Amino acid sequence: MAMSRVVMWLWPPETTNVNGVIIDENGDIVDDDDDIDGSYTYSKENVEARVRRNRLLLSCGAAAGVSAGFNAPLAGVFFALEVVQAALPSLTVSTVPSTPALASSTNLIELRQESLFAEPSSITAILIASVVSGLVARILLGNYLALAVTTYEIKTPLLELPLYLMLGALSGLVAVAFSQSAKLTKRVFDGECGPAPVKTAFGSLPRSARPVIGALTCGIVGSFYPQVLFFGYDTLNGLLGNNSIPTITLLILLAAKIFTTAVAAGSGLVGGTFAPSLFLGGMCGASFHNIVQFLFTSFDVTAVGGFWALSDVPAYAMVGAASTLAALFGAPLTASLLLFELTRNYDILIPLLASAGVGSLVSDIVESKIENRNHEK
Repeated sequence: MAMSRVVMWLWPPETTNVNGVIIDENGDIVDDDDDIDGSYTYSKENVEARVRRNRLLLSCGAAAGVSAGFNAPLAGVFFALEVVQAALPSLTVSTVPSTPALASSTNLIELRQESLFAEPSSITAILIASVVSGLVARILLGNYLALAVTTYEIKTPLLELPLYLMLGALSGLVAVAFSQSAKLTKRVFDGECGPAPVKTAFGSLPRSARPVIGALTCGIVGSFYPQVLFFGYDTLNGLLGNNSIPTITLLILLAAKIFTTAVAAGSGLVGGTFAPSLFLGGMCGASFHNIVQFLFTSFDVTAVGGFWALSDVPAYAMVGAASTLAALFGAPLTASLLLFELTRNYDILIPLLASAGVGSLVSDIVESKIENRNHEK
């Protein structure tokens, strides 16, 4: 009996309802398993505790991953609380009718998952996971940053604030372009979009062959622009090192990275969007800086009053990276703190917060309008 309960704890019983587990008229969750003798009853409180425990473990793992990967424990904590928790839905379960006459009815009970902000013990667990992960990574890998940020000067952050806000809006549009591209490629690989021959070809294509086509496509693009392969940290570090890259090259890399990452996501290749969003934002910010600098030089704006000087490329690359990350994940605090921990520069915090907030807002507005338009069709 004890072993049976251990098995039931490790592998929760399968349910007969896709919405969740079965609950009787007394509010108890019941499961009958032919492989295990007896009937086991779980109260709703036990199920809520199990859901809360699993979500806490997931949040701790996410915080630890960001902390170790970027040497940014504070950003890891906020990523777990701001991004992971927002992505977790409530649990809905169905009740078992108490009489045969009610067998056709379905009663739903929602087990709401409160935010981990409500429990100090949960926040403590996330903090410990993030700190321990960061310390272990430093011991094994050294105190290195994922992004090599050189010393640079932010000359007039308050006077440049309108430019940073414009960059935030532009980064939000870049995030929308990437998100919509990923959805489009997914539909193409599912055979739901494109010309009739394309629909027929991809519709009859085995699912196992889709990653092969995606990898081949990314490989072809990568043979011409190898900077877009992997995370793209080398190219991004070059920008953060104040290396000069032509604007046309930056724009080509931006478009190529959007295309290859969308193809990878749509075809089912293993990968993510966290690190690519930093690359996209860095290219966007550096391009924006070069264009603004060209306009300022053409109209001799830097000489007005003798006190307005444009900041260096790394400043705009970092702000663009944070804004795109914030817009794509809806997490302006996480993005701002991540880039702040990587730069260790307090002067860039105000532009980071302002630009990340605008980027997230623009992305939400545009995405909502696109969804409403799609629903109307």
